[in-house]
Amino acid sequence: MTYAFYFDSTYCSGCKACQAACKDKNDLPAGVLWRRVYEVSGGTWEQSGDAWNNTVFAYNLSLACNHCVHPKCAGVCPVDAYYVRDDGIVILDSSKCVGCGYCAWACPYGAPQYNPQTGSMTKCDFCYDNLDQGQPPACVAACPMRVLDYGEAETREGMELWNTSPETHPFPLPMFSHTRPHLAIQPHAAMQTSQEKFVANQEEIQPRTPSAWEDVPLIFFTLLGQLAVGGFWVMWILTDRGIPTWNLLPHLIIGTSLGIGVFSSFAHLGTKKNAWRVLSHLSHSWLSREILFAGLFGLSWLTTALVSVTGHQVMFEAMAVTSIFGIGLVYSMSQVYRIPAAPGWNTWRTNAGFVVSALLLGLSVMAPMFLDTGFPFEYINIGILVLLLVEILLKWASSKDRLYQNLRKGLMFLGILLSIFNIVSSADVLWLSILVFVFVAMEEGLGRWLFYRSRLA
Repeated sequence: MTYAFYFDSTYCSGCKACQAACKDKNDLPAGVLWRRVYEVSGGTWEQSGDAWNNTVFAYNLSLACNHCVHPKCAGVCPVDAYYVRDDGIVILDSSKCVGCGYCAWACPYGAPQYNPQTGSMTKCDFCYDNLDQGQPPACVAACPMRVLDYGEAETREGMELWNTSPETHPFPLPMFSHTRPHLAIQPHAAMQTSQEKFVANQEEIQPRTPSAWEDVPLIFFTLLGQLAVGGFWVMWILTDRGIPTWNLLPHLIIGTSLGIGVFSSFAHLGTKKNAWRVLSHLSHSWLSREILFAGLFGLSWLTTALVSVTGHQVMFEAMAVTSIFGIGLVYSMSQVYRIPAAPGWNTWRTNAGFVVSALLLGLSVMAPMFLDTGFPFEYINIGILVLLLVEILLKWASSKDRLYQNLRKGLMFLGILLSIFNIVSSADVLWLSILVFVFVAMEEGLGRWLFYRSRLA
């Protein structure tokens, strides 16, 4: 037997008794709603001759976790904290959760929600404790109109969403989801109208406003991780180009950047004591793979650094292995964000943008160290110039924040102008090279912040 929720939208009064009962039964804090009643409305008044006709409509839709046939939350979780019971109920084991929030990004229905009191993700569990005692879920029991029900998926009436194309699912359900939600809906007549629909109580069903600083640890992790990888790529490529053995400074830059980045990602977790579990789901989770490659790259870099600083020549092949681990890290980083529920991220530009960022940051941070090597310094500036132009052409991380977009473009153009000056003048001036890196670092930081803001764009 597989359970499913059933909702009759034609008779729902929008009293929100189901929402309140769920919150009360599970003792949820402010800002966390496992079940949410969407108030959808639209239409207007239209003049027809001397008469006015209205096309106004409104309906309600009660939604919680849909306990999907193919739950995306379970697929992306790095600690494998989700499991599906024999009756189809998707359970989150909070004792394993690290509070990274990745499942909330991936779920097209916004079911997993972060509980700041426990530092872990939480979600509707279908009140399985009630079911095991022969009792209905709290939300079903509280509905005074009896429009919310549950039962075997095979016997439900109405539009069975797990058996219908997502393009036919009523607003505000996403049209791209292929998770096959266990929800059957008796549709309201207004659901079929082609007029534009709005969620009138958006601030109620999503009351928690993310902090402007919430994504800062992830910004540091992705940027510093890419800087470390890009810097090592530059070292590897030029090791076979007559460049003398690298001294301690570039290794310190790479190691420090990677270390601070990994520490930042650790600081992002809500339940840090479970961080040791993050490699538990390598078979499905790109986040697990990202951490694996970060560790492999870090260990491989440390080996080459120890060999180098002891005065021995690092084998080109050993550096190649480290660089390959770096490729795996950058690719895994980009794949973490390739999720259908985040249309602003789910594009090839995310993969391309991460690679360009790694090359640009690595090349610009290593540029000052080429001054005393005899390597043609203008080649470095040509590389930086080309990469900045590629970023502009990518139109990566598009956002409605025009002010910040223009500020980022200004920083890019300053970097371009300074690189052109260095190419034309062949000036081997240390401070000019450092200034280019400063402009690159600032525009990359601003661009990554805009990238996180573009998730739902």
